[in-house]
Amino acid sequence: MSAAGRAPFSVAPYLREIGRGKDGSRPLPRERARELMGAILAGELGDLGLGGVLLALRMKGESASEIAGFLDALEPHLVLAPPASPAWVILPSYNGARTVANLVPLLALLLARDGIAVLVHGQQTEPAASPRPRVGSAAIFTALGIAACGNMAEAAARAQAGQPALVALETFAPALARLLGLRAVLGVRNVAHTLVKLVRPVQGPSLLVSSYTHPDFGRLQAELFATTGALAMTLRATDGEAVVSARRGQGIDLWRDGSCTTVLSGESVARRADELPAIGAADTAAWTVEVLAGRRALPTAIAAQQAAIRQAVRG
Repeated sequence: MSAAGRAPFSVAPYLREIGRGKDGSRPLPRERARELMGAILAGELGDLGLGGVLLALRMKGESASEIAGFLDALEPHLVLAPPASPAWVILPSYNGARTVANLVPLLALLLARDGIAVLVHGQQTEPAASPRPRVGSAAIFTALGIAACGNMAEAAARAQAGQPALVALETFAPALARLLGLRAVLGVRNVAHTLVKLVRPVQGPSLLVSSYTHPDFGRLQAELFATTGALAMTLRATDGEAVVSARRGQGIDLWRDGSCTTVLSGESVARRADELPAIGAADTAAWTVEVLAGRRALPTAIAAQQAAIRQAVRG
């Protein structure tokens, strides 16, 4: 027995279920998934066992029951921001601009101007293992003169002052940040890249705005939100970010109490040749200031997403 009165954690029973390849593996029930992720976050797996689990999950593909269990296990490891009224809006931002300017900061600033508490979380710097450099939201916020919050109390104060709260993953979920950082070691993504887009680092009600690039992840999100009844918006990502494209028709679904409603269809947004900035952080920040001041046109799709979020949290 360990000093804590528990037997050493054995990963073998879990690998026998999830480590038999894409066709032979079985998904873990929610409680078993919670146990496994709890041990991972507590550092109870050796390097060999941890690597085996992460690669097995990547090859098999996570199920909704597993993701629900992993999120259950993550809760005790989170530092949460105090509640906000009527609800927090959570914008995960982990990808950044590659083909088109990143408009997550603009959306966050518009919502904050509406009096909505907005929390944007992500990584402060581009991962060294990233094969293609991207312009992340943190770089744009920095160019706008908006620094990351040092703790979750500061995030709440920032939101109360009518500003978006930018928070690094390490600030509220250091164990998850360490797991995310293993991409540099393994060379491939792992389940942490899924969890960061679904985590809610706040107390009280919240609207999660989550995106997907691949249809499989979209289906997983739908099953997860249908099962858990969580309040969430889902949309096809723009360069991996949870903001609608300003250049193509795009829909948004709202999940509430297990039911899904399409709140924005691609056909409902008038298309026009909206002027967008260059991808760089300085160019995007300067353009964002111009839009907020009314000197440049707000893209119609972003205005529609802003209105959909405002309606979802205020009713």
